[in-house]
Amino acid sequence: MVICQLVLTVSMFKIINSPSIKVKQLNGKPQWASLLEIKLPIRRFVNFIKVRPIVAALTTQSNFYAAEKHQIIQRPLTNRIMTQVSKIVTQKDVATLAGVSRSVVSYVLNGGPRSVAPETRRRVLEAIEALGYHPNKYAQRLKLGSCSAKRCMGIIVSGRSFGFLEHASYNSILSGLFEEAHKVHQEIRLFSCFESLTDPVFFNKNIHPDEVSSLVLILPQIITSMPDHQKLLSQIAERIKNVVCLGEPIKGWPSVNYDHALAAQQAVEHLIHLGHQRIAYLGVSDGRLTGYKQTLKKHGLAYEENLVELPALTTMSVSSYQLTEKLLQVNPRPTALFIACDEIAISAMAAIHDHSLSIPRDISFSSIGNTKLAGIIRPSLTTVNVPYREIASQAMQLLLTLQDGRKNEAESIYVPTELVIRESCGAKQ
Repeated sequence: MVICQLVLTVSMFKIINSPSIKVKQLNGKPQWASLLEIKLPIRRFVNFIKVRPIVAALTTQSNFYAAEKHQIIQRPLTNRIMTQVSKIVTQKDVATLAGVSRSVVSYVLNGGPRSVAPETRRRVLEAIEALGYHPNKYAQRLKLGSCSAKRCMGIIVSGRSFGFLEHASYNSILSGLFEEAHKVHQEIRLFSCFESLTDPVFFNKNIHPDEVSSLVLILPQIITSMPDHQKLLSQIAERIKNVVCLGEPIKGWPSVNYDHALAAQQAVEHLIHLGHQRIAYLGVSDGRLTGYKQTLKKHGLAYEENLVELPALTTMSVSSYQLTEKLLQVNPRPTALFIACDEIAISAMAAIHDHSLSIPRDISFSSIGNTKLAGIIRPSLTTVNVPYREIASQAMQLLLTLQDGRKNEAESIYVPTELVIRESCGAKQ
């Protein structure tokens, strides 16, 4: 193959560097071709030989060149090289070896649309491995267009970075999304933070129906808090028809969430039932703060501004530690602390320990999340369980409903929450 390419290249070089070449057509009189007229097709042909193992025709069937002295003839040259090229394995070859139709091979490779019996699937996979078959993704996209993206989705997270990945709750949601996507044969083709979409090149390349048919937006309420993002959200709505929010719903898109106010009520009422009346709040200003206020009012307890602290989202761990120290300086000191999530609770517990105070003897704790750390730390953390894996599962089902064109059935979902009582509240000692 290498010798053949070398001979061909030397011949081409001689032709390309001739001032003019007398050629004849199969169907006409002899003509003179200028250097410009013949150089371009020959150079493209030489480059094609170098890059690809398959040689296409030098020109069309009705019009190809034959140099008078060098006699560049298409068919013999093609035949000589083709004999040295290994045959490309196709789906038809796989089907023949497995003893099935080509359609069945396609069903196995694409996960549908029809189901394949386990034994048949095994034979197809063994044939694929034996033949070394690899699907041509570029050819599939060219043939199918946007249809190839029907089973492709993207995940967009809020904020300017992936700092949210430091939070165990969002790790649970993400791992759940990837697991559920695998179960329903969805390919996660895009995973990015929303700030990346402000780059027009990145946006046009990735937010396109030929790339993804569906999007999951995580914490969209943070996205909407930035006015310059509203235009991007409108552009997303124009391009991608299937969008699901994990968090508060925006732009009429369906969402999967838990009732933050109800979860706060479950945590705070438990502390009240244990006899606490001075309950501080440490967390973000959302439905959890609303639920905290409503529960105090419901039980006739006063809301005090100096018992509420809101950590900075960008430095949540450090900020939570410092604000817990600040709450400990309030006189009289709160006897209980309700915290918006388990990650903040761990920082707060460290501050309590460093001030030589005991949990729950000196101050009781309750939180929201029930991440794995909640049951490992000591004292173990009383917290409201949020089923993050179920949130991911419900989000994927919503996407499938939208993909099937059943938009009217895609309604927002609130997953249930429940209190998990452990040592930090004092109920278990």
